[in-house]
Amino acid sequence: MEFYHLKSFVAVAKAQNLTKAAKELHTTPPAVSAHIKALEQELNVTLFERTSKGMLLTPQGIALREKAQNTLNSAHDFIQSASLTDAALTGHLKIGLNLSSRVLNCQDLLMQMQSEFPNISLELSSSNSSQILSDIEAGKLDGGYTFDQSGSEFLAKFIANRNITTVMPKVWVNSQQSEFELLENGTWIGMGTSCPFDNELVSRLPKAKISHYSSYDELTRIELVSQGFGASFVDESDLVGLPESVHQTSIIDFDLPLFFVVSARRQKEPLIQALLNQVALQTE
Repeated sequence: MEFYHLKSFVAVAKAQNLTKAAKELHTTPPAVSAHIKALEQELNVTLFERTSKGMLLTPQGIALREKAQNTLNSAHDFIQSASLTDAALTGHLKIGLNLSSRVLNCQDLLMQMQSEFPNISLELSSSNSSQILSDIEAGKLDGGYTFDQSGSEFLAKFIANRNITTVMPKVWVNSQQSEFELLENGTWIGMGTSCPFDNELVSRLPKAKISHYSSYDELTRIELVSQGFGASFVDESDLVGLPESVHQTSIIDFDLPLFFVVSARRQKEPLIQALLNQVALQTE
């Protein structure tokens, strides 16, 4: 019995279609069909019923599918474990940042990765949580910091709860209106579509107006606030060195859980495992 026979069996069981399974396996439908036939002959069972609706598992096929998947998983884990013992692990990782690298304390992670895996290069890419999750799912990012752990397609490591506070132009402040009224009636600088910050704003101040200006970079938003373009949510750690023209208020502060997220289907890859191990060390 060959492993590629089992791979074809599992792929067809999942897709219920030879063409789709072949595409997933980067081969041809006749090749997949031959693998299934060889496996059926060796096991002396019929694994699939060929119907107008596709390739449907027989009772024998259903009974053997999970065992086949477990066998493939064990082989994959063995290979990945062997790869991780290689001190010369080489590759490139692209990480999404939803906050500044200073706030996320990326310096420690970068230094530790450089020390443990000198042949792995790291690229940092700033964005908002929603876009980071989308890029991880699409394979454009290898991992990232987000305020959302989303669904089962992701593996999330809890980092910390972050306190989110509010900054607004100091020229707004007056004795006629409370800070809450100023924020409710004023214009807000957004972070982008589906960003948790913008979602919190709609939830807490449904009457607030989001301006045409938005930025996922916190320092850029603070600069826009200082120029009078509107108010903004920022991480509390970014209050260091606020411009004189910016006023901070805690009246609608809230916490958001911060996670480090990777694709669940990639969690056993050597580069991803190396990254997750170092992220875990930073949170201990």
